[in-house]
Amino acid sequence: MILGDGSRCETLMGAMTARRRATPRRHAATVVRVAIVAFAVVMAVIPLPRALVETVYSQRAYPIVRQLVIGFSSLTGLVLFDLLLTGVLVALLGWWTLRLIRASRGGRLRALASLAGQTVVFAAVLYLMFLGIWGLNYRRESLGERLGYTESRVTEPVLETLTAAAIANLNQLYDSTQGGSWPQLDELPVRLGTAFERVQQRLGVSPVVSGLVPKRSLLTPYFRRAGIDGMVDPFFLQILVNETVLPFERPFVTAHEWAHVAGFAHEAEANFVAWLICLEGDEAMRYSAWSFFVPRLLAALPETSQQRLGAALGPGPRSDFAAVRARLSRTIPIVRRNARRINDRYLKANRVASGVASYGEVLQLAVGTDLGRSQW
Repeated sequence: MILGDGSRCETLMGAMTARRRATPRRHAATVVRVAIVAFAVVMAVIPLPRALVETVYSQRAYPIVRQLVIGFSSLTGLVLFDLLLTGVLVALLGWWTLRLIRASRGGRLRALASLAGQTVVFAAVLYLMFLGIWGLNYRRESLGERLGYTESRVTEPVLETLTAAAIANLNQLYDSTQGGSWPQLDELPVRLGTAFERVQQRLGVSPVVSGLVPKRSLLTPYFRRAGIDGMVDPFFLQILVNETVLPFERPFVTAHEWAHVAGFAHEAEANFVAWLICLEGDEAMRYSAWSFFVPRLLAALPETSQQRLGAALGPGPRSDFAAVRARLSRTIPIVRRNARRINDRYLKANRVASGVASYGEVLQLAVGTDLGRSQW
């Protein structure tokens, strides 16, 4: 009895000592978790000076990060964003399920609270990775400021002039591209890559990044139903393109995502850079540029001007626009609306005040900057 009691006391004393030793470690881990979440919240809420982001991140840190990330992601043909998305979802589901199953009946609420807290920390880490790898480019100085954008240049008569020139170019390019072949997605880096590099040099991107081969993602069925043409993976900087986009759409869609990788996160800026890239290419590439621009130019004009200028569209471009409408008609309305709503919130959370409306602001850059006007 005496020996048994002594052994039990020694065991209890050992357990208490172990707990005391573990307490500082748990406290330190808690402090680190709280610090990570707090830092993520600060980065999400506090506005950083755009000049600081431009100088320190976009022009100095991001090119280094981009080179390292692309160097890593180019080692494999796998779509790493698919693996990341699948892995995170499976890991979180398995982790939550296992922890809740192992928890005692009375301890499940405590386990649930612990899981929620740890998931918040994990989300904060992912958010900080997103900012560091690519996302801070949303907060850089606007391309319009760097190119001397002048709002007074954007007038209805000027837009009408540009629209007339765009339609004339589109009609001519349609005729000259008949009989030729449109490049497949994996052929675009060769067909359009040199133009991409020239435009980067003109815009002061240093060092320039080469054109990346677009990837076919597991998300393509969702892209097709949601009306999403493509995206850039903000963690591995791979280009994901909806393979159902029409052949004459491929160059512009790919160039748009290349522009994102070059550091132009704002959608209007990416559209503008993609337009410049395609106009630097051959006739097929230029047709892709103007086929993107003409519908948006017409939509920006009064109805009477739309009808007058739109009447000049040739039957070829009209049939291509009808094919685009037919492709988009195969989307699922509720999926498309929700995707648009999510994208709008995502853009606004990243300091793009106009949200999804920012896509159409490319016209201001095309008309209100010298670089845009020189192309027409």
